[in-house]
Amino acid sequence: MEFGNKAERKMALALALLMVSSQPVLAENLEDKKAQAQEEKAQVQSNMSGVASKIDQAQAQLPAVQKEIQALDKSINQASVELSQVNEEIYRLQEEIDQVRQELEAEEARLEENKELYGKRLRVMYMASDTGYLEVLLSSQDIESFIGNAKLVSSVINQDQGLIDEIKALIQGIEAKKAELEEKESQLENKRGQVQAKMANLEAANAAKRNYMASLESDIALYEAQYSAMEATSKALDQEIAQYDADMALAAQKEREAAQAAARAEAERAAAQKVQENAVSSSGSTGGSAGVSSGSSNLASADHEPIRAEKSGSLYWPVPGHRRISSPYGMRVHPVTGVTKMHTGIDLPAPTGTPIVAAEAGTVIASRFMNGYGNCVMVSHGKTTTVYAHCSSRAVAVGQRVEAGQTIAYVGSTGMSTGPHLHFEVRVNGSHTNPMNYL
Repeated sequence: MEFGNKAERKMALALALLMVSSQPVLAENLEDKKAQAQEEKAQVQSNMSGVASKIDQAQAQLPAVQKEIQALDKSINQASVELSQVNEEIYRLQEEIDQVRQELEAEEARLEENKELYGKRLRVMYMASDTGYLEVLLSSQDIESFIGNAKLVSSVINQDQGLIDEIKALIQGIEAKKAELEEKESQLENKRGQVQAKMANLEAANAAKRNYMASLESDIALYEAQYSAMEATSKALDQEIAQYDADMALAAQKEREAAQAAARAEAERAAAQKVQENAVSSSGSTGGSAGVSSGSSNLASADHEPIRAEKSGSLYWPVPGHRRISSPYGMRVHPVTGVTKMHTGIDLPAPTGTPIVAAEAGTVIASRFMNGYGNCVMVSHGKTTTVYAHCSSRAVAVGQRVEAGQTIAYVGSTGMSTGPHLHFEVRVNGSHTNPMNYL
């Protein structure tokens, strides 16, 4: 009795086995591509961190420069007021000097007139007699005329002397006042020169500060453009990683379907064989039949036994026996750079060399030195990836399958770190999230 077409059953079984054998190759290829994309993303994020630090440093300098510019502007305004006051003083002084010069010219004209008049009179007296005042006195006829002539001579002499003294005093006063005003004008001119020099220095310093400010703003704009480009690259890699996750999920689904088809084909083959054996037995034939057992082999076993595994959430605690958190997830002042920024994981202090275990079973997608992260291991668990940074050494390689609780690295202080600890991250579809939601 024939139960089905043997050729068709053999063909179906062969196809199912072929699908089972080809699916791991496809999944492994996707894992490799995802690992490469995640390493690229880690590098981009490391570069973004460096650029963000430069932006923070440049922006941190802006308030100080702005404050200095404001102080310089205030000094320049004060110097401008002083210069304006000095200019007003010089203007008033110039008016006074002009008035004094006019008075001086008038007095000098009077002096010239008096000199000319006085000279004429002296010439007349000289031509009249060589004896001058003495002859006038001696020509008196009597005592009364003598007294009269004496009074006349005395009056003329007093008038002449008074005129001369007045002219001398006027000239001396005007010259003294002129000298005083000229000295004051010279002092004010010097003061104006000092204020102008001060303003020139302040304006030069102000221009230098403004140039520095413009340079900082230009640097910040450049850094922000670089950061935006890196951020776009990081988002593109997130989408790429998510696509790999989707492809791997589809590949896993196909693998399960192929395994189920293979199992069904195997079951059909075993049933058909059993029916044939029963038919032969019922016909009186004797003989032994070899039992066929199908078993599954463990293709991915743990390299190490779990050690002191601790689990209170969906993930195992990554540093067994060390539960203290020195720096939680969230915004913080970076202990090395001093810049306020996002802390994308939690820090778990422990002695150097303390074992670090995989928080969940998965595939190692990165195991290398990563700039600020130092020695770093990344394990993919499908849509979720865990990150273990600042390790002293790593115990696994890229592509290796690890079990939950298996030792994958050891605590250290490599990279940008201030002491031995594990920086632990949980990323979902490439984006960081609070690890405490899973621990």
